[in-house]
Parts: sequence; structure tokens; C-alpha cells
Amino acid sequence: MKHRVIGYSAGILAALLVLTPAAYAQDPAPDLQDLVGAKGSSGEQALQKRGFKFVKGEKSGSDSYTNWRNARTGQCIIVHTAEGRYQSLVKAPDPDCQVSGAADGVPAPGFSEHGSRFDTVCGVTVGSKTYRYKCLVEGTAPGGSGKTVVHYPDQKITLHWRGGKRVGVEFEGMKTQQTTFSTSEGSTQFMYEGKPYFYVSDPGAAEWEVKHFHDQ
Repeated sequence: MKHRVIGYSAGILAALLVLTPAAYAQDPAPDLQDLVGAKGSSGEQALQKRGFKFVKGEKSGSDSYTNWRNARTGQCIIVHTAEGRYQSLVKAPDPDCQVSGAADGVPAPGFSEHGSRFDTVCGVTVGSKTYRYKCLVEGTAPGGSGKTVVHYPDQKITLHWRGGKRVGVEFEGMKTQQTTFSTSEGSTQFMYEGKPYFYVSDPGAAEWEVKHFHDQ
């Protein structure tokens, strides 16, 4: 078959070289196929209930690939998300569920617990008007173990997840206030001093929102 490779065009060879590692994973995770088609936020919650923890993620064009490890069984999977919905959940080798510079899936010093970091859209509603901004989010998925930091243009908000639907909201330089949160349609909402804040917490939905964002 070697002589056929010589006939490939440079364009095809270049395309092969830039394929994301996730594209090579072929074996579906049999116990997770019921999540194909699920919205990103719903899929995340379902994976967490089944013992999976987010490890890391990457982008490939308009799609996203996130790596998850089952804390009980050690199973590693890659989830392909497009247009805000799960397209596939496949098995992955153990090294794919280790954060760079870490051993046994434990993040290296200086990394957030799950290593998640992506651009998103966040905002706040004041009175009857909603203000939206381009933001950066890093940390664990909503409701997970640990914390999430949302970088608004002029403020940093740290969310300390307390279990259930409880969260501690800490504005930079201020005391943490306890409140509740909710996640739906890929967006997480919480209250602070009577005002509802939100950020798009699903990586796939966030990429779409950032791409189609326009200033107020």
C-alpha cells in the first residue's frame, strides 16, 4: 500500500497531520451511548452523577473535545460536542486523562482542579436590562468539587461550589456570600445582592456564543 501514499496531494497530507487526537478514538463507550444528543450542560451533570470528573478540553474548529475520567473505575473517555450537543462518547487511553505535567490525573501545582479554561459570554441583569460581555472562565464545571473563576471585564468572581445547588459567590476584595445556582441550556445563573448573574458554562455553547457575540 506504500505506493498509494505517494499519490496523495499535499492538501490531503496536511489535513491528516492536523487531525485532533480525539479523531483517532473509535470505540464507543457502551454504557454512555444514551447521552448522545444530550445538551452539553445536561450531559455534564449526567457524567458527574455516574462518577466522571472533567480533566481537560480542546477545540477543533467549531467543535470541542473534552476528556473525562471515572473516579471509581479509572475509565477515560473523550466527549465530542458540536452545536451545544454531545455527538459521541468514546473510550480513550489512560494518558489522555492526565493533565500535562501531572501524574495519575492529579493537576500540577498552579492548575485549577480540573484544568478547564475557555472564553465565554457572561453578564448581569440590572432592572429590566441584561448586559452581556466577553469573559474568561476557568476551574471546575458547575456544582463540581472545587471552584470556578469567571473573569468579567472589570471584575473577578470566584464561585465556591458547596454541593447540591449551593454556591459561595466571592467578588474580588469582598466577603463570600452564600446563595444558590441553576444550570440550564448550557448557562449557569446565580444571584448576588439581588442581581442575577450568569455565564455560559458549557464549552461548546460558549464557543458559539463568543463567535456570535456583538456589543450592546
